[in-house]
Amino acid sequence: MHSTDDEDGVAYLGGATQEAPEPRVTPRPAVPRPLAPGPSLPHPTPPESVLRPVTPPPALSLAETLRPVTPMSPHGTLLQGIPVPAAPPSVMRGLVPGQSVAGRYRVERWLGAGGSSTVYEATDLQQDARVALKVLAVPHAEAALVARFRQEVEHARALEHVNILRVFDVGVDGERHFLTVELLDGADLRQRLLERRPTRAEALRWLTHAAVALEHAHGRGVLHRDVKPANLFVTRTGVLKLMDFGLAKSTHVMGTTAQGAVLGTPEYMAPEQVMGSPAVSPATDLYALGVVAYELFTGQIPFRHADPVPLMFLHVQERPAPPRTLRPDLPEPFERVVLKLLEKRPEDRYRGAAELRSALAKLWPLALTEVAPASPPGVRSPSAPGGRS
Repeated sequence: MHSTDDEDGVAYLGGATQEAPEPRVTPRPAVPRPLAPGPSLPHPTPPESVLRPVTPPPALSLAETLRPVTPMSPHGTLLQGIPVPAAPPSVMRGLVPGQSVAGRYRVERWLGAGGSSTVYEATDLQQDARVALKVLAVPHAEAALVARFRQEVEHARALEHVNILRVFDVGVDGERHFLTVELLDGADLRQRLLERRPTRAEALRWLTHAAVALEHAHGRGVLHRDVKPANLFVTRTGVLKLMDFGLAKSTHVMGTTAQGAVLGTPEYMAPEQVMGSPAVSPATDLYALGVVAYELFTGQIPFRHADPVPLMFLHVQERPAPPRTLRPDLPEPFERVVLKLLEKRPEDRYRGAAELRSALAKLWPLALTEVAPASPPGVRSPSAPGGRS
């Protein structure tokens, strides 16, 4: 490519090389003569070919209007008040099997990607153990996001519990920010809900595990602030683990949230989380778990809206439809627990995760008497004569 300079010294990229132009003589500007007084002439009307109808700009939807002021992180968590950097045109290459990270972790295989990070199965060469290696993508490596990424380790290290994902290490390898966590076999609750509707016993067991995890975290001064199915992992043995403490708030770890920011996932945010008052508390996590419970028992979330801000205010202003209107076979005590979790005022919910755990324990007799859902028409039960084994 060549650059061409015009006579005014302006360079153009991609232009062909041209011969120097002949010097030109700039004529002297003519001095206009004053007009003789006389009748004013009508303003000339432009020809019809010049006149074109003006097309009004397209109307903006509420989502497009709010988008500049309510950015969303790639994994769906609202980051209002915190700038989310635009991804640069170049993206870091993914890791490949056999590649070493920080001279300690050997990549074995890709596990998945979501939000601002990619997860790999890796071998910790020092401990000779398999771990999950979570790598923060460079396009999202803005300072506040990196701080929350590292903060996840600080929170999780204070929360050793069977129902909380263990976090081992955090570090930087070149431009890559990474952390290593416990390698799990199973799927998150979001994926489980996509596969099939859980039984009441399954839902009750998962909610109990989540309540135990929150009881442990709250007892150590840590609030999760982003409880949702994507952050609840169910292992193949049926154990639920609470994970992703990147938005957590605690009394012993320095926070990274900007003043006035709203953090959370709109579908699962408590009213006080939306309004900023009263302050978030253990009851905030219980509200989010109530949304999860509603989803487990009815198959849908209590509030829906295409745009995040109106959706958040539905949590503030509207009461959810009682679960039994969607699932008439749901026992009334289940409905009472869910609706108590979804009370608008924090003080009207359970006083803590321990009280919730006690309320869930009383539901087991009703969960164990549930009749298995009937097979779809034309499909034989595996145990029926002639059915597939």
